[in-house]
Amino acid sequence: MKKTIIIIIVVIALATTAIICNIDFKKEDKKETKVSDATKFKEEYEKLNDEINPNNQKKYPKMNIPSDNVIKYVDVNEVLDILDSKTAVIYFGYPECPWCRNAVPVLLNAAVGMGLSRIYYYNANQIKNVKEVDKDGNIIETQKAKDGYRELLEALDSILEEYTLTDANGKTVHTGEKRIYVPLVVFVKDGEIVAYHEATVDSQEDPYILLDDKQTEELYNIYVDNIGKITNSTCDDKC
Repeated sequence: MKKTIIIIIVVIALATTAIICNIDFKKEDKKETKVSDATKFKEEYEKLNDEINPNNQKKYPKMNIPSDNVIKYVDVNEVLDILDSKTAVIYFGYPECPWCRNAVPVLLNAAVGMGLSRIYYYNANQIKNVKEVDKDGNIIETQKAKDGYRELLEALDSILEEYTLTDANGKTVHTGEKRIYVPLVVFVKDGEIVAYHEATVDSQEDPYILLDDKQTEELYNIYVDNIGKITNSTCDDKC
């Protein structure tokens, strides 16, 4: 009887150990499969390579993002915190934006050239409001802004353009609001916006045709010059 009890106890102990080990292995698996911001950004943008934009049937500009890129994802509150008191470079954009797909590789190269170890990335497209002009010429809101968007507009107010719409007759309609047009790269020093750059270069008319060498060099120099305006002080989070 005692022998039987001992055997049962041993079996239970072994089973318990196996379960614990299995849980530990699962934890390790989760750690191993955690995707870094650099990898996430690369996958997010490159997955549209050779895909067709359903809105205009044009092929998205192809991108090659370094696997060791310096992108760090942030939420709206973190962006507001940077704009309040920190020193950093913030990139506003989203993968489906053809202008962004031209700008991003140049921005990343400029970061490497200037020894910048961090670019903060925020996709404001996720929380913005959307307005349209109906058939009677009235402005209607088809998508409401999410939490933090109004505060973001206020923090960026000095560098933003007016949010305008076009009616059925091609007439410009003013909404009375401002808008974050992308790609927008903001250079912040101690909470002050010391420089910013919107779009790519003036000579690029069609974002579905990649920048040529001369245009790339022009945009690169713009980013480098603006990074230089903040790197003479210590960037937050080793930026």
